[in-house]
Amino acid sequence: MSVYQTSIIAFIKMLESQTNLIPLQDWTELQQLSSNLPENDNEEISEILETWLKLESRSQLLATYKQNLKSLTATSPVDPGINIGIGNSKSQTPPDKPSPSSKELLDNAIKHNSPLSNRPQPQP
Repeated sequence: MSVYQTSIIAFIKMLESQTNLIPLQDWTELQQLSSNLPENDNEEISEILETWLKLESRSQLLATYKQNLKSLTATSPVDPGINIGIGNSKSQTPPDKPSPSSKELLDNAIKHNSPLSNRPQPQP
């Protein structure tokens, strides 16, 4: 796993563990941000996420993200020649199917954890 993929996983873990600390306005911003992320550029996605976290009001989220990143890099050495995930886990994606992109994983995490997606949709 690359450094950038690890960074994105750390961000997703932060979303999952700190859902209650993210205001609705930030969820809205995250959803917009997610829809504009590049499809296959983990480096750029990682930089965009870290920039989003640098706002002073998100300091607690940034601290959680950094802690996640530290624990992920401590337990998962980066070795591009080995297909083993975090905690020596194997991919759950069948070998004949492509793995979901980092953008797709991030989109799903935002949709799954966002309180905005839990609101009932108005009937037309």
